[in-house]
Amino acid sequence: MATTFYPSAHLAELFFPLASDENAMLQVIEKIAISDYYQGFETGIFHQPTTAKKIRTLAQQHALHVTQWLTFELLKEQLNLSSLDAALREKSIRRACELVHLAAECGTTKLSLVSGSDPGDAPRAEAMKGFSEAIVRIGEEVGQYEGMLLQIEPLDRFAHKCQLIGPTSETVEWMTALRPDCPKLYLAWDSAHVALNQEDLAESLRLAAPLISQLHLANAILDPQTAGFGDYHMKFGEPGFLTQTTAAHIINTARHLPLPGELGAISVAIEMRTTDQDDLWDNERQCREFLQRAWHA
Repeated sequence: MATTFYPSAHLAELFFPLASDENAMLQVIEKIAISDYYQGFETGIFHQPTTAKKIRTLAQQHALHVTQWLTFELLKEQLNLSSLDAALREKSIRRACELVHLAAECGTTKLSLVSGSDPGDAPRAEAMKGFSEAIVRIGEEVGQYEGMLLQIEPLDRFAHKCQLIGPTSETVEWMTALRPDCPKLYLAWDSAHVALNQEDLAESLRLAAPLISQLHLANAILDPQTAGFGDYHMKFGEPGFLTQTTAAHIINTARHLPLPGELGAISVAIEMRTTDQDDLWDNERQCREFLQRAWHA
């Protein structure tokens, strides 16, 4: 049976200049909610209780899936869930657990995060052990909320972001072993990081399929000798690798894989960051049309 997908708007990136203005982001969500296309959206964490309540109400009224990222908050506060510094890691875990409850106020269904930096070959096992403990504790907080899951996005290990959690095969092995202690743990698959890890996109999807809870169609320049090399959340198309054909290939490949049936549906979003100089809603339109073309190719 083919997997069901739904289109999601990555608002934290598409409306990046507004990300720290909760009222402005609420207005964006209100406009997205009444569109006839998106069935979900992604943001950072909201702190104002009144804003969170409005977002939760909008999501319920319009049957929207809410994804929120802890990443922005943790980076802002210079926290690191996989730090080799036990005190910093503990501080990071406690803060992440607090943010779980803020996310719940928005009706979040997918709470998302990334690991910290890769410390290198020798101390990697120690960092993985610490990060595993962090994920189990955060997962216990997530487990208090019916309908909420915890998802980790593997990043590139060697090219640009150089994160602890990276290559697909290694990530799947680690997550599968951790699943008994964190049963609501899933994987947020990102095309840019898979490509920067020099992995085959289809093979990565196949390996990760039983754990995948969302797809990010993200572009990157893969040639280290080319300006802009790495994951800068660039626009789709050349000089990056994410062409219309590649995006369609990702979606069509995923459609025929055994993704988690218990989720009902998997979100697909374009990840493209805007700047103050951009026409934000025109960029949203371009991403929406790109996704629609890939969807029906």
